[in-house]
Amino acid sequence: MSYKTVMALLNDADRTEQLLDAASSVALQCDAHLIGLYVLPAVQVYADVGMMATPILFEGYRDLFKAKLDVVHKRFDARVKRDGLKGEWRTVDSTYPNIAESAIAHGRQADLIVISQVTGESDGNVESDLAERLVMESGRPVLMIPKKGRFAPTGEGFAEKALVGINGTRESARAMFDALPLLSLVKETRVIWVDPYKQQSEAGDVPGAEEAAALSRHGLNVVAEPMMTNGRNAGEALLLRANDLGADLVVMGAYAHSRMREFVFGGATSHVLEHMTVPVLMSH
Repeated sequence: MSYKTVMALLNDADRTEQLLDAASSVALQCDAHLIGLYVLPAVQVYADVGMMATPILFEGYRDLFKAKLDVVHKRFDARVKRDGLKGEWRTVDSTYPNIAESAIAHGRQADLIVISQVTGESDGNVESDLAERLVMESGRPVLMIPKKGRFAPTGEGFAEKALVGINGTRESARAMFDALPLLSLVKETRVIWVDPYKQQSEAGDVPGAEEAAALSRHGLNVVAEPMMTNGRNAGEALLLRANDLGADLVVMGAYAHSRMREFVFGGATSHVLEHMTVPVLMSH
């Protein structure tokens, strides 16, 4: 099993090189086709509440991305040529006034979506819920590259050590197996069952042992261990453990409750999205 189509969303123009470092590394090692996606959002239309009720057109958001399009395109082409990749550039002239709708549609055609972390501090002008929507609505695993911390590929692999957070749920199982092609590129995988006492019957006598065995049948070097959060947020506990282990990849399921078209994430997911310092693969 391997990723054969990797899509990098490059609208966060200031992060182009870091995103291409990650996406190129995965594409090279998986012999995958790399898509560079850049979305031009539609002009935003607002209703005028005056006498004539004339719609007001706002092109500022679209212009932000138009101004950086050529530079990002050239960087993508240069990286494809330098690394000898099978690459494809896509500029999408969206009919939606945001990035997410088109990114979700194109992402569904890929094995893996690579994006930059979106934070409240500096998000490259993309909408604040872009990462959440891609994870929840694309149906594909999403690899997020942090704005701070360790994120550059090391040696010949994408990462050296991976931490896989599990808790007996559908989401954690989905993420673990969606990450298999990435896990095959690391030297050691640590399967961490978070607070196994909460799912004692599923966790068994050695929490994570069955999951570790399943991964090892794919030729992975896997160790299983339980982890107590001791009152901490589970996301915080996972990131702390990743730091203790020197892990440079975290894999976890994304949890949320749907309210109409808005998603309210659980504490662990929200914490990791905001505070990650290593690449994080999420799946729902």
